[in-house]
Amino acid sequence: MSRLRSVKLGLIALSALSVSACVSLLPEVEPAAVYRLSSPEPRMGEAGLEPVIVQVQRPVAPSGLSGDEIAVAVADRHLAYMSAARWIAPAPVIIQNLIIDTFHAGEDGVEPVHPADAIRARFELRLDLREFEAHYDRGRDVAPTVRVRIAARLIESDGRELVASQVFSANVRAGANRAGAIVTAFNEASTQVATELANWTGDASAR
Repeated sequence: MSRLRSVKLGLIALSALSVSACVSLLPEVEPAAVYRLSSPEPRMGEAGLEPVIVQVQRPVAPSGLSGDEIAVAVADRHLAYMSAARWIAPAPVIIQNLIIDTFHAGEDGVEPVHPADAIRARFELRLDLREFEAHYDRGRDVAPTVRVRIAARLIESDGRELVASQVFSANVRAGANRAGAIVTAFNEASTQVATELANWTGDASAR
């Protein structure tokens, strides 16, 4: 089974909304920026191929990571959030969309579907979002390391049998202690995890 094509990393800042009397937490940010993760270009479909259909579930996440806030962790491991900077949608939603888009960009015989599509799938991909935050592991004045960690389980729909399970993680240090640089690190780490997860799913479903 062929591997996914390399995914072009990128960052898209969607819009800036005016907020009065906003005080930034960590790090310093431009006022009210809304961010999303970049998506790879979809592949061209090939006629005559019957792909394996995989339903990609929305990741289950702890309450601290289930919203649209951009989470940061300080030395005491307590989560805080960037002020005036948010994701375009709750973190589990943007991760789910990125994984689906990553499948669409690959050359594997796997076709991802959303649960809302109500399409019969041979497999279900169940996900737990364990980490999705920027860690200030070298102090508050040094650019943090973004950590993304997702636990995946591939389940056969008919027999409800566990086919395979694995944890995927990536750590990427931001290039600067600024919101834009930190979101770029989120993008790189998330793309790495999504690509590895998609490759693993293709291999596991083929077996």
